[in-house]
Amino acid sequence: MKLYHNTMFGKKKIEIEDDMGQDNHEENPEELPAEEMGEEVKDITVDDEETEGRKTPQNDTEKLADLNDKYLRLHADFENFRRRTNKEKSDLIMYGNKELFLKILPVYDDFERAMELMEKSDNKEAIVDGIKLIFNKFTAILQQAGLREIDAKGKEFDPEIHEAITKIQASPEMKGKIVDALQKGYMLNDKIIRHSKVVVGE
Repeated sequence: MKLYHNTMFGKKKIEIEDDMGQDNHEENPEELPAEEMGEEVKDITVDDEETEGRKTPQNDTEKLADLNDKYLRLHADFENFRRRTNKEKSDLIMYGNKELFLKILPVYDDFERAMELMEKSDNKEAIVDGIKLIFNKFTAILQQAGLREIDAKGKEFDPEIHEAITKIQASPEMKGKIVDALQKGYMLNDKIIRHSKVVVGE
């Protein structure tokens, strides 16, 4: 008589005595358990190293608090930087011309002395010479600061640097050219800060 017994390694065929009293107990070697076939059965284990890196709730809370502290410090540093930058910009706008004014002040002092001299003296030639000296001194300071006068009279009209106020009849050689400059134009370094107001011939 043949019976089959289910095991974790497959079916195991068992033969028992039949009615005739014969003992024919056999096992199929192909279906023997792994222990009997010499195979090593390995238990499933959990690697402790995998769990060591897992943070406990307490460690997660500490990490969150640390990140929050770093964020607050970074935010405070940024706010300080922003305020300092705004202050520097404000100071630059208010005091950016400090050096220029320090150079102009001596000219202002000269004008004050010239005004006092004009009230006390009748020597017109001395007064005129003094004014010319002050003017030349002032012009030199402005040129050192990058100020340059735009050439106008007798030049070809250029709408980029000249502003035509009116047109007048002119000789053929003056057509399209500037006959007169009503107000001088100036450039600061390479930038126009005031256009020349001119009269153009036609």
